[in-house]
Amino acid sequence: MASVNDSRYKQRAVIEFLVAEKETVVNIHKRLCAVYGSCAVDRSTVGRGAKRVKASGSEETELRDLPRSGRPATATTPDMLNRADAIIREDRRITPRQLAQQLSVRNGSVIAIIQALAYSKVCARWVPRSLTADHRIQRKTISSELLERFDAEGEVFLSGIITGDETWIHHFESETKRQSMEWHHETCI
Repeated sequence: MASVNDSRYKQRAVIEFLVAEKETVVNIHKRLCAVYGSCAVDRSTVGRGAKRVKASGSEETELRDLPRSGRPATATTPDMLNRADAIIREDRRITPRQLAQQLSVRNGSVIAIIQALAYSKVCARWVPRSLTADHRIQRKTISSELLERFDAEGEVFLSGIITGDETWIHHFESETKRQSMEWHHETCI
């Protein structure tokens, strides 16, 4: 089966031929539907093509096949894939926008590169809260200070304490779920 672009190219040539034969847009569209079925271009496309052929008066299909200078159509070259893979492995938390800046490609190209490398973004694993050695030392110091104050002040000290439910108070800003996301390869566990 021919590709969609190949089919459209052929239909464009048919439109140019039938316009040269002085066929109407409606009849051209009916003939395309009869031959190409559901793959036929719509009537408005036929109308635009006919208008373009009448305005130019020349064969446009030959002009479209000429080689073009400039950037290649794809950014998923082996060299680009290797560079992107190295950058992602160096910093698993890099965003697609940052990766696009480092590779000097568009954001859409970065998505194609990431898909070609089979990376997916996943949240960092949940780790149960446990006290570090510094936190344990800090708790012991605070508890010792409170005991010393109780020994010095007695019951007056206890009347100034307000109790409540247990609360975790952080002295740092924890990451959001989005900030903790990392790139993982499908082969990695």
